[in-house]
Parts: sequence; C-alpha cells; structure tokens
Amino acid sequence: MLTIFKQFYRYIRNQSIFTDFIMRAKVLAIFLCLFLYNNLSMAQNFNKDRLPRLNNISVGLGPSFMYADNAGGTRNFRFKVQPAASVSYGRKINSFMEIKGTVGFQMLKSQTPSYFRDRTIIQWNETGQAFAMKGTAYHVDVMPIFHLLPYGIHIDRTDFNVYAGIGFGMMWVDKEEVRITHTPEIQKKTLSIPYLPFRGGLSYRIGPHSDLAIEATFLATFSDHVDGNAGYNRFNDHLFQGKVVYKRYLSTFPFWKE
Repeated sequence: MLTIFKQFYRYIRNQSIFTDFIMRAKVLAIFLCLFLYNNLSMAQNFNKDRLPRLNNISVGLGPSFMYADNAGGTRNFRFKVQPAASVSYGRKINSFMEIKGTVGFQMLKSQTPSYFRDRTIIQWNETGQAFAMKGTAYHVDVMPIFHLLPYGIHIDRTDFNVYAGIGFGMMWVDKEEVRITHTPEIQKKTLSIPYLPFRGGLSYRIGPHSDLAIEATFLATFSDHVDGNAGYNRFNDHLFQGKVVYKRYLSTFPFWKE
C-alpha cells in the first residue's frame, strides 16, 4: 500500500498542474505576508500619530518695511522693502492655545533723501536729525497663540486654520545714521528697546506633521529713535513683516523610529 502511494505522489509531482499549484501557493503566501506586514506597519504608525505632538518648530521668511520718520510714506507705499526672517518654538497648552517663542531679524533702510522736500532736509540738519539710515533689527519675544479652530491632537487638526497672538519682546538695532554738518557724516549706533509683537496668519495643513502659513507681524516699539530721527511723524517707529512660514510638529520618538 505504501509503495502505491509513493508512486502516485511521484506521478502527481511530475504533472504541470501540481507544479502550478505549488507556485501559486508560494505567491499567495508572499502576498499574504506583505499584506500582514503592511497592516501591522500602518497600525503602528496610526498608534504613533495618535500620541500628541505638543512641541513644534517654525521657520519664516518674507518681505518687511519700517514705519519711521525718514522711511518714506506708508499711505502711498513709498518705503524700502527689506528681507526678514524668524525661527519659532511652540508648545501646545490646550486645544486652542500654544506658547511660542520667536527670534528673528529685519533689515532696515530709510527712503532716499530726494523723496523729501528740501525744507525738511534743512530742518533735520538744523536739529541734528538723521536724514538717512540703514541697519538690522534683531528681536526676540514670547507670546500666546490662539487658534480659531481648536483641535485636540495634531492629527485631528483641520486643513485650514486662523491664528493670532500678542506678546512682549526686546529688540536690538545695529545701524548707521547719516547726518550733515559741513559734510555728510556716518555714525554707527546701537539701540535696545522693548516692543509689543502682534502676529496673525492663515495656515494650511500640507501633511500629518506639517503646516504652511501666510503670516503678518507688527512690532510696535516704544521708541521714536530707531531711524535716528524723531518728531517728524506722529507715532513711534514700528516694524511690519509678511512671511511664509513652515511649521513642523515634533515627534516624541527619535527620527529613526518615526
């Protein structure tokens, strides 16, 4: 009986139908393994994404201008546009608020003297005011940021959101002021002043862990001497920035385990 069974097995093994069956079984087993691995990986990633990413980092870059006595007109957009950049670190507090710290810089440049009337330039020379300046303002501030559409964890946030906040900061201005005594004279000066930052923007979700935003910033200073000229305008000197901001939610896992 055993001999007959062995002969029957050899006969079946030699047939193409048996070979095809074995090959198909192997392919099916491979696909089954891949399917199980993929689902296990997705389940692991899903579980990781459900863990709140409370910390984030943002990088922004864009144009800026200065409201100052010798900076030109803001109503007719006759001012010098200069670059500005910033880096921020945020910590989520609850579903609608986070605390954000920001460091950045803004390049400053006054309008050309030909923009102003000769009588104004003469008056500035008589009172020792700078008719031109250029430099860089470095700033650091902290503020609460409020989101219009609250979300529990990062994976549940909406595609679009609106945010805004107000805080407190310090600014250091490194500049060159130009005055005229008998000849044009360039004076290098530094200035440290407090300011109130106002920020607001519209963010768009570009991935589970990243946002892209258009952000406006207003830095209201407590000084009229940022440009080396005081009293020509009604208000203190202030800075305005518009930036494109990339925001990344930081994982609680090392990057090689994300």
